[in-house]
Amino acid sequence: MMKIYQVFCLILLLFSCQPKEEIKTEDINFPAAYVVNGGSNTVSIIDLNERVVKKIIQLTDLGRFPHHIQLSPDGKKLSVALPEFDFTLSHDLLHQATDKKGGVVVIDALNGKSLLKIPLEKVNFNAVFSPDNTEIWTASANHSGEMYVFDANTGVQKAVIPLGADPSEVVFTKNGDYVIVALAESSFVVAVNAKLKKVEKFIKVAPFPTNVWAASDGNIYVENKNLNTIDIIDPETLNASETDYINLDFKPGQIAYNQLLNELWVCEAGSNKVAYFQLKNEKWALKSSIVTNNDAHAITFSKDGKTAYVVNQRGNTVSVINTATHEKVTDIPVGLNPNGIVLRE
Repeated sequence: MMKIYQVFCLILLLFSCQPKEEIKTEDINFPAAYVVNGGSNTVSIIDLNERVVKKIIQLTDLGRFPHHIQLSPDGKKLSVALPEFDFTLSHDLLHQATDKKGGVVVIDALNGKSLLKIPLEKVNFNAVFSPDNTEIWTASANHSGEMYVFDANTGVQKAVIPLGADPSEVVFTKNGDYVIVALAESSFVVAVNAKLKKVEKFIKVAPFPTNVWAASDGNIYVENKNLNTIDIIDPETLNASETDYINLDFKPGQIAYNQLLNELWVCEAGSNKVAYFQLKNEKWALKSSIVTNNDAHAITFSKDGKTAYVVNQRGNTVSVINTATHEKVTDIPVGLNPNGIVLRE
């Protein structure tokens, strides 16, 4: 009996000394589009070469409606807002959702693993990395809106900045000097000094602005779904032009600039179209529109500007568009109620 016990211990010792097998996470080693799906609480990862979803990240926080997504400037991480409120619902219902919380999740863009979660006491709209990758900025979408700044690696809060009523999308200016956010219950957009972490200026725009978008031409475009207009802010002067603005016959959604064609593309919110504009006499003039899928909501371009990707929130798809011909190539099915997209090429 003693010999059997000794043999058993020897075998156990030998096996315990063997190197443990590492659990390998499947790498995302292809040019990818990351699409956040508010209705299914997931991120769909599209292979841009094959134009199919290759991987799905299931976000684990229950009762959340993940909203908007950003790639860190170094291309290694993703940030997603995790509000308990569904932004496909009305603005009035947001005002009633005073008990709803928010949050941020940081995801490894190379393998899809969750790296960091930051809880918030109030609903937030999006979360963005600072240009040097060290901070995450997000704002509470309530009547006493505040900007929160966190360490991007530890989640430690670094600053809280009072803003005003109903801040929404948070964006950085191209030079990284300012953080811009619209105040929906006002006639102002706020510019926050990113270094000093204090409000630099309240910028006068058309009443009740709904969002701001930082375009690759350096301008900040102010979307206004209430008046069907777009104001244009110069990031150097932090002023909105009194003459250079765009009147529309539709409600504007996300706005993006295509440098290759010198065109401004605007999602037609709630519709199945994207409108595109060209400069004429130093003013943006509507040229035409492109049919996408149901509820064109978000848009981004490939690095070379030759392909556009449009997220269709109610169509649960991403439309791929040839920018030279202004024609849709295909629709890629994703999750439920997609609302944001970023590319890592």
